[in-house]
Parts: sequence; structure tokens; C-alpha cells
Amino acid sequence: MRQAVDGETAPEITDAVELIRSGLFTRATLSRVGEFVQRYGRMEQYRIEKPARWCPPGRPGKVLAMGRNYRAHVKEFDNRMPDSPVVFSKATSACIGSGEPIRIPQYAGRVDYEGEVAVVIGKTCSGVNPGEVREYIAGYTLINDVTARDMQRKAMGEGNPWFLAKSFDTFCPVGPVIVLADVFDWPPVIPIETRLNGELRQQSDTSHFIFSLDTIISYISRYITLEPGDLVATGTPEGVGPLQAGDIVEIYAPEIGCLCNPVISRE
Repeated sequence: MRQAVDGETAPEITDAVELIRSGLFTRATLSRVGEFVQRYGRMEQYRIEKPARWCPPGRPGKVLAMGRNYRAHVKEFDNRMPDSPVVFSKATSACIGSGEPIRIPQYAGRVDYEGEVAVVIGKTCSGVNPGEVREYIAGYTLINDVTARDMQRKAMGEGNPWFLAKSFDTFCPVGPVIVLADVFDWPPVIPIETRLNGELRQQSDTSHFIFSLDTIISYISRYITLEPGDLVATGTPEGVGPLQAGDIVEIYAPEIGCLCNPVISRE
């Protein structure tokens, strides 16, 4: 919607990524939106045409993720403790929103859920020192880093990347909302839990990271320029397990809400 109100014309914003890239994902902007809704929400000529969504239609420019960033998760997979952040990527075409189905093809083998807190980058970030990281973060959301585990293990055993195992269509649920960074203290301590068919499977918080948030973002920015709207998933705690058709997987954080997705078979 693009309407003139009291002589002002607002830019048309169709999704959250566009809002961040435009520099409008701020407390001041959201306060003005709230005032607008209170003032004009009952008038027929002002209505919400479509709810704002993370994706689709919007997609982050990049989805980067951390492996082995909770000690208990490293131990449950009998992996070596990392000396530096383990960074990988997922295809942005894998992104879906809360409520959309995770589709598992028959040839995928074992497929696991991985509940994670994710950082949403707010402005261009390159070669940033750890002490500067906070000002580059727009907000936080949740991600399910769905993984074709058998394919990943085979790739790792052969010394190959595991990009395909992380990037099947629908293997990157994101949401349900992005919460402004200044809602949280710094560094943020964000509780996270994962439930499968209502049963608690993962429960931890971001204070248990091996590599802190400022270390993660600073490290990545040495090599890769992070841009507004990019997503950085921060790793999953212990309790990872398999998914199958008919399951409902829910990832929850108190200030962010519940990222909920059904699981179906893909023919």
C-alpha cells in the first residue's frame, strides 16, 4: 500500500527484508506504524492488503549458519570441539515461513530438525571488530536448520561440502517474526526450545554458545561482506532428531514466538 496521510507519502514495503534494506526496521518506524493503525485503522480506505512476511516473497540475500556452537551438541555427535567458528551456507531457495510444510523426498534418507536462534543483519558489515558487532544487528528470529543427515555424513566422510544436505527445498523454515535487537540486552540471552509432536526435544539458551555472537559476526565479516537482511543462524543445541511425514515441529523463543511447520512427503 502506498497512501498519502496528512500530506506524507509512505514508501511501499511488501516484506520484512525490504523493510530492513530500506533502513526502516527501527523502533521509531514501528512506533509510527502503530500510531497510524490506531488513528486510521477503522477507515475503509486504509487497510492491510497483505501481512508482512519474511519469506516468501522476501528472501535474505544470504543464509549463513554455524556448526558445532553448543558443547552438548558437539558431544552428542562425537565431534571434535572447533578451534574457530564452523561456517556453512544454505540456499535461500530453501526458505519457507511458519506454517508452511517441510517436504521430504523419499530419497533423502534420515532428515533431522535443528532449532536455532538467527541474527538478522541490519547494515553492511565488513571487517567489523567484535566490539562493534551490536550496531550491525537489526534483530533476531528463529530458524529450523533442517538437514539430510545421511547425505551430510556421506559428504563429510568423503571430505566434501554438505551444502546440498542443508539446502533441499523447504529445508530452511524462518520466523515467525523478526524482533528488534534492542528488545534484548547485549549480549542477548535468548532461550530456545524445540518440540516434536508436542514433546520437548531441545532446550537451551544462547549463553551456552562456544563462540559468542560478537565473535561469530566479526569472524564471518573478515571474509564475507554481510548485507542488510542477511541471516546468520547461530547453531543448534543438543537433542537433534529425525523428522518424518505427519510430524509437527515447533521451535519457540519467548520474545520471538513459535516457528511451527508440518512435515509431509514430497513425491
